[in-house]
Amino acid sequence: MAAQVVYFIFIGRTLGSREYGAFVGVAALVAALSQFSSLGMEMILVRNVSRDRASFQRTWGHSLAISSVGFFLLLAAAMLYAHFALRPELRPLVPWIALADGLLGKLIQLAARAFQGAGRLAWTARLTAFVNIGRALTAALLFFWTRAHNIHATALLWTKIYWVTTLTIALFALALTSLLLGLPRFFRIRRADLSQGLSFSFSSSSISVYNDIDKTFLVSLGQTYSAGIYSAAYRVVDAASAPIYAVYAAAAPRFFREGARGIQAARDFSHKTLARTLPYALAAAALLALGAPLLPLLFGPSFGGSVAALRWLCLLPILRCLHYAWGSAITASASQWNRTAAQLGAAALNLCLNLLLIPRWSWRGAAAASLLTDGSLALASYIVLARLTRREEVPNPDPAVAPQSAT
Repeated sequence: MAAQVVYFIFIGRTLGSREYGAFVGVAALVAALSQFSSLGMEMILVRNVSRDRASFQRTWGHSLAISSVGFFLLLAAAMLYAHFALRPELRPLVPWIALADGLLGKLIQLAARAFQGAGRLAWTARLTAFVNIGRALTAALLFFWTRAHNIHATALLWTKIYWVTTLTIALFALALTSLLLGLPRFFRIRRADLSQGLSFSFSSSSISVYNDIDKTFLVSLGQTYSAGIYSAAYRVVDAASAPIYAVYAAAAPRFFREGARGIQAARDFSHKTLARTLPYALAAAALLALGAPLLPLLFGPSFGGSVAALRWLCLLPILRCLHYAWGSAITASASQWNRTAAQLGAAALNLCLNLLLIPRWSWRGAAAASLLTDGSLALASYIVLARLTRREEVPNPDPAVAPQSAT
């Protein structure tokens, strides 16, 4: 979290709200598409390895092969969208961001998930932290270099630099994973893993859509200033939500083990986890609302509009806490498609709201769409979990009738 704060301060002051908005708008597009480049193998890694340690090498090999091939499909799709929807000056950002986030960032994520599934969460945390620390250092170097040479940095300049840090960490992560957990082995992937992986891909892509695609909408409409101030506020909310997400990420192997016993066991574990994370979410929401005036002091005067944006978005940690808890129970104990359906519905709702609200109300429309989307997802997750629980609680047939039926 400290590294993210440092990164936000330096990159905001270096790029300014407009250039930062352009960068984040393109990065959001790549993030939404990159969820399909690995076909959800990062979560398959967690599931398979947490249940059967001997499956690591096979699943690790599948993950690397699929992610490598998927990157080229991601790049082609992103370039195609950029050609028709983005302004010409934004299109050169796409291949650099796709390389950094769609390939190298995905490899780091796979390595972190591998350690998570193996129960070695210290390395999961370190790899995630290394990315934030590396980008914070790179942003600081760019800040001081541009000040020393009296240069105004652009989003394109930043994208040409920051991928180098990701490359260094990706190479380290791949070597470390193969050394400590085992070398990858390449076998034919099972159809069940492909199906479940695809559901995780839809799930992750839906998350990217309802979290970040509004920035791409703003940039596509030429509203780079609005995208910048809104994205800065949103990133602060993401940083405040990081401890909540970290708890559920750390608990994922336990969720899968509880889920193997049934939906009720996973639900009970989610309630215990929710009792510990919800108080933090409430406190974080209050602090975000009260601390909003600090944003232009940290990021620079061009982010003055972020104060109002952050106050609009301050409830998101609470809503996320709820749907993380109930969604994790669904993922661990039932078919991932149950959760994916709710998330796809949320993504569709978010797209519709963005189309209706952003052209008229700019970032305020995006903020309203985010709140409505996360709220509806929390409600949908609760309803799905309750239905699955009731289905599991259906009593067995009457013992007096059952033998006759069996006969």
